[in-house]
Amino acid sequence: MKPAIWNDPEFKQAFLENERQVRIDTGKLACALVVVLMPLGVLLDYAVYPDQVGYFFKLRLLCSALVGVIWLLHRTAWGRNHYEALGLPIVMLPAFFIAFMIFVTDGTSSPYYAGLNLIMLAVSAVGHWSFRDTMISVTSVILMYFGASYANATNFEFSNFVNNLYFLALTGIIVVTGNYLYNRLLFREFEVRFQLDKSRQM
Repeated sequence: MKPAIWNDPEFKQAFLENERQVRIDTGKLACALVVVLMPLGVLLDYAVYPDQVGYFFKLRLLCSALVGVIWLLHRTAWGRNHYEALGLPIVMLPAFFIAFMIFVTDGTSSPYYAGLNLIMLAVSAVGHWSFRDTMISVTSVILMYFGASYANATNFEFSNFVNNLYFLALTGIIVVTGNYLYNRLLFREFEVRFQLDKSRQM
């Protein structure tokens, strides 16, 4: 439920414009991190799955290229008008590729589930997302792990699955809670700044 000041058209317009700029700036930063860090995972591939290095590197480059397109879209007029639609793919793409790597290797025994934890933490540390978008991203990442684990039935181990899912779920709860509190704090901070500016103008 929004506070009473949300009914002020001037405040609402100013807040939404600020929100747009923050989301665009953090979106571009998140894209840049994925574009750079995803290919660097080849070092991990070389240590953990040396037989898959070449194949996984191609997947990583493809993921970076797709996220690079999203970064470019942030710089367009369409991206400024539809910035909310650009946020989720930044999470979904690397999560999908990591989940696919889990599927084609050891399933529930794959240590790559930790990469999904990193993606969710990035939603909290880098992304400035709404509660709804945070819930969607966290739920989607967990469902991708769920699907990758069950699809690789030959390597499915229930104890590993429960262990990994447990930590993914806890990370998700922390991220959702943190983003909710962070957004409330930012809203309150913007409200105080807005009222202070109006008082100065008067």
